[in-house]
Amino acid sequence: MFLLTMALPAMAQSNSPVYKGSFQGTSFYGSEGTVDTSVDLSTNFEGKDSYILYYQTYDYEKDEYYYGSAVVPATKAVIDINKGTAKVNQTVEVYKVDFTCDEEGNCTGDETPAGTKSINLTWTFNPKSYSTSKYSEKNVQIDFDEYIKLSKGTFKDYNNVSVSGTVDGKGTDSFEYYGGNVSTGSSFAIIK
Repeated sequence: MFLLTMALPAMAQSNSPVYKGSFQGTSFYGSEGTVDTSVDLSTNFEGKDSYILYYQTYDYEKDEYYYGSAVVPATKAVIDINKGTAKVNQTVEVYKVDFTCDEEGNCTGDETPAGTKSINLTWTFNPKSYSTSKYSEKNVQIDFDEYIKLSKGTFKDYNNVSVSGTVDGKGTDSFEYYGGNVSTGSSFAIIK
C-alpha cells in the first residue's frame, strides 16, 4: 500500500487530478547464517512495458550492505497472474554502501561499485488462492502544496508461492530459509 500511495504522483502523467493505476510485484527473500538477501520485481510506474528489479543483501556480522536495481523490459520479465507464474532473468549492477555516522546519529553512505549479480528466478502460485485487503486515505500531503484528496485501493496477496532459480549463481533451495511473495493491486486517487 505504501509503495503505491507514494508512487501516485509519479504515475500521474497528465494535468488531470484523477489517476487510476495498477501494480504487480514479486519478491524473494533468503537467509543463510548472518546474511539476508532479497530480490523484488515490481511495476515500473515511470516506464511502460517494464519492471524494476531490486537486489539487496546485508551481512549482520560484517556489517556489509550491497544493493542494486535495474529497469527490466517486459520481454525479459513476465508476471502472468492468470497463469500463476512470474519470471525474471537479468543482471544487476551492485554497489557496496559504507555508512558513516556522527555522534548525533546522522549517517551518510558512500557507494562503491561492486560488480554485477545475475538474477534468474521463477515464481509459481495458484491464481485463485489469495487474500484481499483494501485501504482508503484522505488529505495526505505529497508535496509542498499538493495533496491526495482521496485515495482508495485493493490488493491481493497470493498464497502458497514457491520460488525457484538462482541469485548470483546460488540456488534458492540452498538458502537456510527462503520464501517468496506475489501481489497485485489497483487504486485511484484524486490529487489536488
